[in-house]
Amino acid sequence: MESKDSSKNLERLDLPITGMSCAACAARIEKGLGSVEGVAQANVNFAAEKATVFFDPARTDLPHLLIDKVKDLGYEVRVEKVLLPIQGMSCASCVSKVEKALRSTRGVTGASVNFATERASVEYLPEEVTLRDLKRAVEDAGYEVLEVEEEDIVEKERLARERELSRLKWKFITGLLLLVPILFFMWGASFLERIGISRRIDFFIQFLLATPVQFWAGWQFYSGFWRAAKNRTSDMNTLIAVGTSAAYIYSLIATFVPHWITVKGFMVDVYFDTSAAIIVLILLGRFLEARAKGRTSEAIKKLMGLQP
Repeated sequence: MESKDSSKNLERLDLPITGMSCAACAARIEKGLGSVEGVAQANVNFAAEKATVFFDPARTDLPHLLIDKVKDLGYEVRVEKVLLPIQGMSCASCVSKVEKALRSTRGVTGASVNFATERASVEYLPEEVTLRDLKRAVEDAGYEVLEVEEEDIVEKERLARERELSRLKWKFITGLLLLVPILFFMWGASFLERIGISRRIDFFIQFLLATPVQFWAGWQFYSGFWRAAKNRTSDMNTLIAVGTSAAYIYSLIATFVPHWITVKGFMVDVYFDTSAAIIVLILLGRFLEARAKGRTSEAIKKLMGLQP
């Protein structure tokens, strides 16, 4: 929540960050936020996925600049969106007043009011502002907000975590089911030859099994790699994407155009098992990490509920 550091006359802003995959991401965001003019100190907690920034309150536009800076670095600031049913508006001027009141509320990143439906669509930082604060801002402007339950937002956060866990779980399970036969074809080459399956057919079957693992289960690593590349930097996603792609592309060449890499006296081989195994194991790690973060978040909310 918003607070002031009286010793330095600074204000504090908490930004929930998404898209970080390692400590290097946290360090990069911390450095980027610290470089913004008006920021006195920036700390990023990778485990909590949160950036805490102390800044000069005279810079009223700074919160938006900080959010833009995080996005420029290739990450996202998690914002919530809520529809507020508003009563008492009678003209376009009322719409402007409500929008101005909401946009001037600390923690609100965007607000638009539809006069016809009498609803305000508000995007805000859940760490900085609550529904009660939004309601108070509208009421201070002279209008009324129908009741919106705070629990709705908590439920949205829980559902978002569950969707992410489900996505990671199914990617891991699918990748694992494809990895097992890849390993069989990799290590059972002599047996396959005895039953009439040549090395070329063996390699082709491994290619068919490994491709979905590489580009469906592992797509998030490629998107993370591209995000980092656009910012002329690298992170854990870069390492995973480059490493697995090297094994996959080499194996692709060995499967379809082996004469490109054939050396006299040596037999070409494929490493589809290596690229697939790396992706599946890291997906397992991401799944366990996301589940642990979800449980930690739930525990913290329960502890907060115990405070008087």
